[in-house]
Amino acid sequence: MTVERKRGGLGIKWLIVGIPMWLALSGGVGLWLHFRQQEREKQDHKHAYRKDIDAKSLGDDFSKIMDVIGPRHDDLDASRLSLWRMASMIEGAMGLNNIGYEVTRAAGGEGDRMSAPVLMADVLRRKTSQEIWLIVPYDSPSALPRGQATASSVAVSLAAAQSLVGRKLEHNIRFLFVPAAHAGEGPRREAAAQVKRLIAVQGSPRLALVIGSMLHEGKLSLISRQDGTSVVHQLRDLLSDADDAAICSRENNEFSQLLAAMEIPSAHLCKRPESAMTALQEDAMPAAKNVMARSAEELVSVLLRLGGELQKN
Repeated sequence: MTVERKRGGLGIKWLIVGIPMWLALSGGVGLWLHFRQQEREKQDHKHAYRKDIDAKSLGDDFSKIMDVIGPRHDDLDASRLSLWRMASMIEGAMGLNNIGYEVTRAAGGEGDRMSAPVLMADVLRRKTSQEIWLIVPYDSPSALPRGQATASSVAVSLAAAQSLVGRKLEHNIRFLFVPAAHAGEGPRREAAAQVKRLIAVQGSPRLALVIGSMLHEGKLSLISRQDGTSVVHQLRDLLSDADDAAICSRENNEFSQLLAAMEIPSAHLCKRPESAMTALQEDAMPAAKNVMARSAEELVSVLLRLGGELQKN
């Protein structure tokens, strides 16, 4: 009996001492995990800084693409070199020394079928259960002497990327810059297949959003490549009538159509002209930096809605 009492007493003492110690330890671990997550988020964006959409900076980027880089496609040696220059500009502008993203070459490069690289950057720098893929073609159609429309989509996307720095989102936004969305049928299909392979590795997107011309006034227009896509319905107040957006896409095999044919939920987002114009007329029209800046602001609103921006505490 005496031994049992001693054992019982020791057990009670261990409980009296152990429970507070366990609570303190578990609480300490919880706090450590909490502060570690905060520090990780700080580290994620220590080189990045958010900047509001600025028409002058956006206009400078657009002018650099148009006047310094020029047409971007694989049909001529000079324009093929321009594709690489465009890739270098995107890497530099998006990278840690400027906007602050980690930019990776997801595909392409010397020896690959696609001569210029596919470039990828994540807003959150971590995977989420579902993600928004913003696909930005940076090549231009070989039939056009200038390539204004795609230059506008690149410049607007760079401005949007800077405005998204540090945003708290439910769904990661992944920028994917593609060099062959306007190429011939074979390279264009290969580029779409490459996107599909990346998606297979990275995880299924909620929506793959292909960016088109950002040169025109008016609200953004969106063509959903899958009828009844629930993700698109939440954008109706930000967009013009989707049926009217057909003029934004004159090719039968526009890139989002190729993605949809591969069973990737996709849509095409663009600014449509007030009246019908040919691709050559669009390529020659005056480009206004203030118009593109408004397009960038609207694009950010769409991305924040799709990404599920979290309320600030």
